[in-house]
Formats: sequence, structure tokens, C-alpha cells
Amino acid sequence: MTQIVASLIEKDPSGISESSRLAYASGADIVELRLDHLKDTSESSILAARKAALGPAIGTLRSKHEGGLSGLKGLARELVLRSIIDSDFEYVDLEVKADAGILKSVEKEELRPITIASHHFPRPVTRRTVEKAIQAACSMGDIGKVAMPCEHAGHAMDLVQAATNLSKTKKRYVVIGMGPQGLLTRICADKLGCELVYACLPGKEAANGQLNVLSQRRLMDRDRFLVGLLGHPVSHSVSKPMQEAAMSGAGLIGTYLPLDFPPDMLSKRTLHVLKELGFAGVNVTIPHKGWAFEMSTKRGPPAAATKAVNTIILTRENIVGENTDVIGFAKLIEGKISLSQDTRCLVVGAGGAARAVAYHLSRNGVRFAVTDKEMERARKLAREFGGRPVIPKELRENDEDFLLVINCSPVGMKGVSDESPVKDFVFKPGGVFIDIIFNPPRTAAMALAESRGARAFGGLEMLVQQGAESFRLWTGKEPDIEAMREAARRALG
Repeated sequence: MTQIVASLIEKDPSGISESSRLAYASGADIVELRLDHLKDTSESSILAARKAALGPAIGTLRSKHEGGLSGLKGLARELVLRSIIDSDFEYVDLEVKADAGILKSVEKEELRPITIASHHFPRPVTRRTVEKAIQAACSMGDIGKVAMPCEHAGHAMDLVQAATNLSKTKKRYVVIGMGPQGLLTRICADKLGCELVYACLPGKEAANGQLNVLSQRRLMDRDRFLVGLLGHPVSHSVSKPMQEAAMSGAGLIGTYLPLDFPPDMLSKRTLHVLKELGFAGVNVTIPHKGWAFEMSTKRGPPAAATKAVNTIILTRENIVGENTDVIGFAKLIEGKISLSQDTRCLVVGAGGAARAVAYHLSRNGVRFAVTDKEMERARKLAREFGGRPVIPKELRENDEDFLLVINCSPVGMKGVSDESPVKDFVFKPGGVFIDIIFNPPRTAAMALAESRGARAFGGLEMLVQQGAESFRLWTGKEPDIEAMREAARRALG
């Protein structure tokens, strides 16, 4: 059973008693005293720190080389570590590189603390390097521990695989992904077979990405509900607060985890791993909607028609692909313009979202043109949904009178660009512009459209409505859509 460790970063022993009390009251099984944060590391100070902790404790003197504050080296470090070992700590954390000699000598002692042999990488490394490091750590201590910064979710998946391989042995281990993209390893530490998972008191992170103790305890609930987002990037997304508002309203304990996967880091194995870790499903965003369609073993009608999947349901038998963007767009455009064969429309972009839009337009008989910087994509989309491709430079030459313009490209999205994907001449007085981008709430293209006398609408409602449908598919429950909408608005500022 995975035990929750609360890392405490008090500067002197006087604060440890209260912080350890709070940690245990919040659900911690063990406290870790980060003794490298102490102003005084004398033998008496360390002993006082241990006595102040109100339960089982780990003594840790993290070196600067491995992300801590201690600059002690050689004999000076060894003397402090010996004080920790002799101060009745149930566990002591010793570093594989700096403390190899002490790890070896302590192993032979009859009355000694449980040793944690730890290795903290300063930057991401390959899976093979991680596996070698954890194997070495396990051979040197009672528990082997490896921590690594995760720049994207592919790094976290490497740690997951390393832990999965170790779970087939009798070794005791801890793997930790540092930073927001490493959260998968913390949330699923129990599923990964980790001996320990490290958390913190609110506002007092000892390491990047730690959850607070109460949240970590709640997320280890047997009936927790896990879903997430696959995309690249995902930093612009507000789906997490929106979906977690829906969870709260439905009485579900769980989390929504944004996972940034570069395209070369994704495979069908990724989805199987998420299923094994207990995920009910995931949303899928740029640029993975086509990949998600290919990975699906079963597809709903809109997904089959658009060949794009933005929602995956992970069942025991299948990877079910659905396209809830179709419903989201239908709800967004409802009441803003009447769709018919007389509605001349320009679709900008030909990716996964554009396929949902084109599908809805074609079902309503709309004659539309589609343009994209990659014209082959535009031609393909036009062929499939009865539109026509138009080269960007021809838009000015033809001076077509579009009543409806829809931006389905990522141009203008926060973190991508702050430009408009089209020039002002495509907008006409009395026309309608819909930008399916929701972050920022008001894009440069929306401002440009309004300056030409068109009405402009952002993509927040599409986000909310497609998210609500995803929630229904994952849970079978009706979400509180107003709570989702409000959570998304708050997240957008």
C-alpha cells in the first residue's frame, strides 16, 4: 500500500510540531523533515527537529546538486547525515551519488532506519537511463527512489513504464515526475506500486508539482474518477476547472489532468496505459484528433463521418471515439444565424475542429469555402463535405461576399499567436464571425470583424457544450452546465 509522505520545509524545529500535526490531520502517513531547509544543522538541532515531529518521520538532507538547499560536502555532509541516522528517524533519505559510502555502511548496521536511496535528475533523461538509475537505487537502499523533471507527458510515461517494469519484482521503489506534466506519477502512485508518494502542506511545496496532502489523500480514493486531455500544447486549456466543476456537481471525487504529448510520443500503448491506470477517458485537442480517430476501436456516427475524435471513452473492451465538437458547434451557432443553402460561408482552417464544423454545415445545406495554409488539407476537407477549396490570395482577388466566417485554425490562440488568421476584407457589415478559439475570450480576429461591422462570437460556448457531452459519455450523468460555464469564465479571467 502506498504511503503518503508530507514534506515539511520549516527553517527551525519550533515550526515542525504544528506542521506535522496538520500533515497527519490531513491524511499523511509519514512526514519528511527537509533538514536542508534548517538554519542550523547541528546535532542538537536535528535531534530537536526529530522530537518535534509527532509521528513517523524521514530525515532528508537534500543537496544542491539534487535540487535541495544543502551545500555541505565530504566529511561535513557525512557528519550531519550520521546525526540524522542516530536521531531515531524511522527513515533516512540518502543520495545515490553523494552518499554511496554511508549507504553501504548503514546497510550492515543492526539497528538502523529504513534507507531510501534517491537519485534526482536535473533534466529529463531517456527511459533506459531512468530504468538503470532505479535499478541501482534499489540495490543500494531498502527503497529506491528516482525523480525526474517532466517537460511533457511523454517523460511521465517513461517513468510510468519504468515503474510498471519494477512492479513485476519484489523491489520497493518510488518514481516521481516533477512539475505539472509529472502529476500523472503522483496521482497514480498507488497504481504504479510506489512505496511512497510525496505531498506538501498548502502553499509549502518542497518540490515542483507536489499536491497538498488532503488532495493526494482524496485522489487515492478507491472510487476516484480520472479523466484528462491529450494535446500539444495544453497550457491554454481551461477544461480542467470546467470538468472538475462538473465532477463536483455530480458528487465525483477525482481530477482532470491536462497531458501535453508531442506527436512522436503518442501511440496506442498510451491509451492502454491510461486505461490500466484507471482513466475513464480523455478529451483530445490539437493536433491529435486524427490520431485519436485512428486509435479508436469503435466510433460514434459523428466521429466516423468527420474522421476526427475529440473524446475517448476507455471501456474494458474498447477505445471508443466520439466527436462532441459537432454538438458543441451546433450549440454555439444556434440563434446567431440561420443556416441554409443561401448562407455563403468561409471556413478558415482544415484540422479536426474544422471537420466537425464542415459536417454540421453540410448537414444544413450550407455552401461553404475552406481555406488553409496547407491547401491539400483544405482540398481534402472540401471533397469530403461538399465544400470548395479556396487559396488564401484568391479571397482578395474574388472579393466574395461571405455572410458567415468561421475560424477553425489555432491562429490567435493564447500561446500560439496574437494575430488574426484572415484579413479584414473577408468581413462584411451585417455578417457573422465565429472564432472557435476560447482563450483569449476576445481574439484579434473578433476585434477586426467588429471593426468592419460584423457580429463576432468566441468559442467558449462550444467548449462548454462539447465538454458537457464528453462528461455525459464518461459518466452517464447530466452535468451542471452553468457551473461548467462559470468555471471556464473564471479560468479565462
